[in-house]
Amino acid sequence: MKEKKLKIWDGYKKNEKILISNILEKASRFERTNQTQSSNFLNPYEFSLVQKELDDRKISYQVIEKSPMCSEKVIMFGEGSSPVTVYRGVFKEKITHSDILGTLFSIGYEHGLIGDIFVEDGYFYLTNLTRMNSFLEENLYKIKNQRITLERVETIDLKKNHYQVLHLTISSYRLDHFVSLLSKKSRSLSIEILKRGDVLLNYQEIHRGEIQLKEGDVLSIRHVGKFRLMEEKTQTKKGKRIVEVWKYL
Repeated sequence: MKEKKLKIWDGYKKNEKILISNILEKASRFERTNQTQSSNFLNPYEFSLVQKELDDRKISYQVIEKSPMCSEKVIMFGEGSSPVTVYRGVFKEKITHSDILGTLFSIGYEHGLIGDIFVEDGYFYLTNLTRMNSFLEENLYKIKNQRITLERVETIDLKKNHYQVLHLTISSYRLDHFVSLLSKKSRSLSIEILKRGDVLLNYQEIHRGEIQLKEGDVLSIRHVGKFRLMEEKTQTKKGKRIVEVWKYL
């Protein structure tokens, strides 16, 4: 048993070990006490790490997400009320995603405590850990010097697309090729962008351009945007591939 425990840490960074260890402890606590346990919000990269370890151990869990558009997920062990609450905020003057996130950080939120944020015309949705509801309702009442109203709702009802559909003609699934196409820079400049640390793949800073992208990967390029690789649509007569990519707005 000891040997198996040590083996799981091979290849993991310190913060990844801490994350996985915390989730496994919650699973163990549920098994011991039969009291429902849940994680903080996990971004896609964190979720993939945790999911692999739980699946390898055949540990049962639920995945909580309030909309297919949500990228932040919560893992829950056991049954019970949802660990995630949806809020709808109403405002009069323009507010951006960054304005909301900045305000949340300023009142004490940290990574993992707040989920997805979607801004529509005159209102926004956000997903919040249920255990943080009282804190949110007491402290989030003003954004950019304007008062907002906040209410709990059951669903995220988006009226507009929060992404633009792009169709790219690619010769390779290499990361540096996508960076070059999406940033409209040469391949050599795309390599420099990677070296500067301006590229995140599934929320992790990546410097290696030879990495192969796959369906579902989320790519962020500083000063360019955030993208998600969806599916290969077809091939051209010259053998190049046409893939669908979402650019988040």
